[in-house]
Order: sequence, then structure tokens, then C-alpha cells
Amino acid sequence: MRRSILDTNLSGNLRRYIFQVSIATLALFAALLAEQIIAGGAAARAVVVAAIASTAFVLFISPFSPSAIPKHTFGGHLVAVLVASPMAVIADTGMGVEWIAEIPTIFALYAALGVGITMFLMAVTNTEHPPAAGTALAIVAHGFDWGLILFIGTAVLILVLIQRILRSRLIDLY
Repeated sequence: MRRSILDTNLSGNLRRYIFQVSIATLALFAALLAEQIIAGGAAARAVVVAAIASTAFVLFISPFSPSAIPKHTFGGHLVAVLVASPMAVIADTGMGVEWIAEIPTIFALYAALGVGITMFLMAVTNTEHPPAAGTALAIVAHGFDWGLILFIGTAVLILVLIQRILRSRLIDLY
């Protein structure tokens, strides 16, 4: 058997690959443009952009996977916001800031708990969307910010809407 670094489905689907990656790129551009308008670019420096880019990957590279179902996409990011936001608020309190300054591993504990609890709740609520774990990490790392929360919601909505509109023209590339 000959091994290749290229996907065996590429030769018959090159146009689909180019189309779907182009749509993902344009959808992500729209989401980031919305972030610029909503939050003035502040969220672009946060780790959350990586989570949103990962969501674009799931929605447009494997559009028929369980993680690409709107319930999972919206639900996963919602769980992440609901879990990580209180943790970020606690970390930003005087006591939280003092603990983090005195014991640097406390931040790692906050971040790991935020991601771990998010993963658990996504699993038990059947809203598994792996990129949402990055959203939880981003919120804890960045700190609670309504602009960041609005960006997450807007970006996910834009990506899901574009994916749903074009779903009939998409195939699983992964």
C-alpha cells in the first residue's frame, strides 16, 4: 500500500476542498469583522479567536459531524460561557488577583477547572463541541468582558448561519 500525505479523496474533490475552505475563511472574516465593530478589536487579542477559528474548521471541514450540529455548536459555547464567566469574575476579584500573584499555579488551576467542568457539562448535556473548550480557557485567561461574550455569540451565530445556508453544497472533508 502506497502512503501519501495527501487525502485520498482530494483528487476527486479538489473543487469542494477549495470551495469549503474559502467559505470557512469568508465566514471567519465576517465573524472577526463583527468582533471589530462590536468590541473594537479587544477580543481579537484573546485566545477566543482560536476557539472560533476551530469552530469554523468543524463547521466547514466536517459539516456533517456531530460537533457541527447547531445544538452542539451553540450549546458547547454556551456551556463554556456559563462555566468560565463566574470563574473569570472570581479570578479578577481582589482576593483572586492576590492569590494568583502569590501562587502562580492558582491561575493554572482556575483555567484547568474551567475547561474540565466545561468538558464534563458538554458531555452530560450532549452539547459536545471541542472548540468550546478553548472558549472556556479564553474567558478565564482574558477575564470576563461583555464585549468578549457578545463576540463569541455573534461569531458562532454567523458561522452556524452560513454553514446551514450552504450545507447542501458541503461534504465532509475530514
